Amino acid sequence: MDTMRISAGAEKIPVKCNSLSSLVTRRWRTKTFPARIRNWRLLSVKSISSNTKTLVTDSEQVASSIKHHSEFRPLFSPEKFELPKAFFATAQSVRDALIVNWNSTYECYNRVNPKQAYYLSMEFLQGRALLNAVGNLGLTGAYGDALKSLGFELESVAGQEPDPALGNGGLGRLASCFLDSMATLNYPAWGYGLRYKYGLFKQIITKDGQEEAAEDWLELSNPWEIVRNDVSYPVKFYGKVVFGSDGRKRWIGGEDVVAVAYDVPIPGYKTKTTINLRLWSTKAPSGDFDLSLYNSGKHTEAAEALFNAEKICYVLYPGDESDEGKALRLKQQYTLCSASLQDIVARFETRSGGSVNWEEFPEKVAVQMNDTHPTLCIPELMRILMDLKGLSWEDAWKITQRTVAYTNHTVLPEALEKWSLELMEKLLPRHVEIIEKIDEELVGTIVSEYGTADPDLLKEKLNAMRILENVELPSAFADVIVKPESKPVIAEKTIDLSEDAKEDAQTDVIVKPESKPVIAEKTIDLSEDAKEDAQTDVKKEVEEEETAGVIAEVIPEPPKMVRMANLAVVGGHAVNGVAEIHSEIVKTDVFNDFVKLWPDKFQNKTNGVTPRRWIRFCNPYLSDIITNWIGTEDWVLNTEKLAELRKFADDEDLQSEWRAAKKKNKLKVVSLIKERTGYTVSPDAMFDIQIKRIHEYKRQLLNILGIVYRYKKMKEMSASEREKAFVPRVCIFGGKAFATYVQAKRIVKFITDVGSTINHDPEIGDLLKVIFVPDYNVSVAELLIPASELSQHISTAGMEASGTSNMKFSMNGCILIGTLDGANVEIREEVGEENFFLFGAKADEIADLRKERAEGKFVPDPSFEEVKQFVRSGVFGSNKYDELIGSLEGNEGFGRADYFLVGKDFPSYVECQEKVDKAYRDQKRWTRMSILNTAGSSKFSSDRTIHEYAEDIWNIKQVELP
Repeated sequence: MDTMRISAGAEKIPVKCNSLSSLVTRRWRTKTFPARIRNWRLLSVKSISSNTKTLVTDSEQVASSIKHHSEFRPLFSPEKFELPKAFFATAQSVRDALIVNWNSTYECYNRVNPKQAYYLSMEFLQGRALLNAVGNLGLTGAYGDALKSLGFELESVAGQEPDPALGNGGLGRLASCFLDSMATLNYPAWGYGLRYKYGLFKQIITKDGQEEAAEDWLELSNPWEIVRNDVSYPVKFYGKVVFGSDGRKRWIGGEDVVAVAYDVPIPGYKTKTTINLRLWSTKAPSGDFDLSLYNSGKHTEAAEALFNAEKICYVLYPGDESDEGKALRLKQQYTLCSASLQDIVARFETRSGGSVNWEEFPEKVAVQMNDTHPTLCIPELMRILMDLKGLSWEDAWKITQRTVAYTNHTVLPEALEKWSLELMEKLLPRHVEIIEKIDEELVGTIVSEYGTADPDLLKEKLNAMRILENVELPSAFADVIVKPESKPVIAEKTIDLSEDAKEDAQTDVIVKPESKPVIAEKTIDLSEDAKEDAQTDVKKEVEEEETAGVIAEVIPEPPKMVRMANLAVVGGHAVNGVAEIHSEIVKTDVFNDFVKLWPDKFQNKTNGVTPRRWIRFCNPYLSDIITNWIGTEDWVLNTEKLAELRKFADDEDLQSEWRAAKKKNKLKVVSLIKERTGYTVSPDAMFDIQIKRIHEYKRQLLNILGIVYRYKKMKEMSASEREKAFVPRVCIFGGKAFATYVQAKRIVKFITDVGSTINHDPEIGDLLKVIFVPDYNVSVAELLIPASELSQHISTAGMEASGTSNMKFSMNGCILIGTLDGANVEIREEVGEENFFLFGAKADEIADLRKERAEGKFVPDPSFEEVKQFVRSGVFGSNKYDELIGSLEGNEGFGRADYFLVGKDFPSYVECQEKVDKAYRDQKRWTRMSILNTAGSSKFSSDRTIHEYAEDIWNIKQVELP
């Protein structure tokens, strides 16, 4: 028997597990694990290459395993053994090793039945898996030698792997870092997501800017995933709610799809623990294919049900401008929640054996919602517990609140999701009933807290805190706010009307019979006579106003919405922000009213990144230097040891090695830029990098305007003056603009136009280059970050929740320029103020600055007016960029008035960049700053973050396999 130890703090609890030999030679007995709910399937020894029962660790065995897979699991023709085939054979060989640990891990989990965390996220931006997997297994050398013996280099083989198109930005990358840390730290946990066939999109840069094409990452299949055809769950949409014979509510009819599980193993670093990322793909049963229609020639109609089911998992964040797009997004979110919770509940029942005690569910299950996308977990778990398991509302609600927790990732109002109540009523009728009941109980809590003595205060709190927005108060509270009856709300609009137009206007404003006047939170039903009086009153007002050229316009009632963030706060036991400043904004601004009700619910969990992928594996040159100088590789697991570099920061030998490692990484990027863009850049120039999702608040526009200003000043100087005034720079951008985000796409177009002009200017040469790397992803980041010397994190203060790329850059010895926003605040504290270039307005100043702008009191700096005029001069082509530059002008209006304060921060930014040039000229000082950034980055390991989640929110213990 093998012995497993469960860590409970410092205490190790021994638990007996079946030996691996007996484990991998059988399948689960159907008696214990019914096929429908079997959580994972063990592979027999025959399915593991060469009938191995243990890990293959030496290079000869590895080479034999690779050749075995190339021969017996071929995806390519047999006569050639080239790089693509070598990659798939190598990946399948590594997967064998992962399966051994994977099965061992879950055999123990099923026996011990520890509390397990489940991390639900719409995105998992994993990156390539091969190098990470062999690194975590400690087999990099063995696989490198084995592939050399077969005529390949490990790095070249790994380069054949496409990036999984399962995410877009920081949200998905954070989720993947967390999975790595959960496995490395031996926490029992799973991830749940969706298996997007075409991803977000593949970005193509043309002369017209960004264009989008479907991702092709699954065209040759994914060697890491294992489809679980025996793990599938029904997911329902539409239909109606009825009472069953047992008195329980039943959701029947409508449209049914099937969610099928695809499992991806996630190995920990230097541990046997290998956890699971379960991705759902959707399909319709074969019976939904209408063969009769097909044979009659109606081929599209015959397959309509199949397409409607499969398209749910086609694209990440499908466009939602149309009603169809909105419905598809809501279907995606519900599919993730429903399939995952059905799976979690089935696992709980299985591990409970013959007697299921639902009160123990929160003692065995922790569900973490990564942002608001999985918020439907709350009504879905309620539905399962009440309608399927027979629990009362009170019991189901207590269990749900103790199980679910919510991570907030934004303070942007547009990102705090709201769904149309009308859409949700159609798509998820049972869930709307549950949400209405939760909202009713919340209203009761608010009324109890604030009383009815001050109707205006109570109304304010109800408007801010209710889950249902613009919806009448529940009948039980219909009279808590009483206002005098009033006429329908009328707005006045002055226009010059012709007689015909006046007649049309009169007709338009007649109140339709079904219309009702809006009175506070309460709608009053009028008698027929009262309705006629209301119509007459409105007609009379119109007639009286005609002579003045004024017509009356009835303001439509605002749309009824479901506020998902409010539901997440109410339905969970914990709410956390992701950086100290962000968590304070969440408490003092975004959810302040809820904080007053439940102060203990809110906490901070500053984000982190895995040091395995983001320094150990992507930056081996620097990693070797750190290990040599510290004297141990333990820093990969205990990043606190990085602080030991501080005592060597001024050592000339370390500085020389440090600069040499940076130069090697820069040479890799020189090749990347040449391959992707055709431009040649100098590795001796400063590499100045901003890589992140393109968004106005992230202010790529500020960066490129700063570059334009720099270019303008260069052009005004002689060659010798330029060389004295400016340090050579390669300014690198990367990131995707959402396909329907027009302003973001304009920014991409502007950057590429500026680059085209500057990069072809012979007077400037290598003194300044502007590069936009197309189709930015994790693999590109793994090259750019180790090569970076300056990185820009310049969002408008108070608008970035945390950021994680700033942590990756700092960990790799890059110096940051940025505002006091997100995790920048904590990074600056850790690395030292003198090792961070700070500029810009502070978060607590932003509201007053916007007010100043709205009042017309803002006076732009002459340098800002100068750069705008230069852009409009035509120097970057015929495009005058009126919409883009116009967004920085005016004092009010949509898309105007410089909401993100580019103009306000511009002079401070330019001045700070001058300080950057001065510091870079002193390479000894710059290298010292770089070393101290790495030395101060220990806090920003995702291991620290996961320990905090495990202790403060999930209450789970480590389970360590021997």
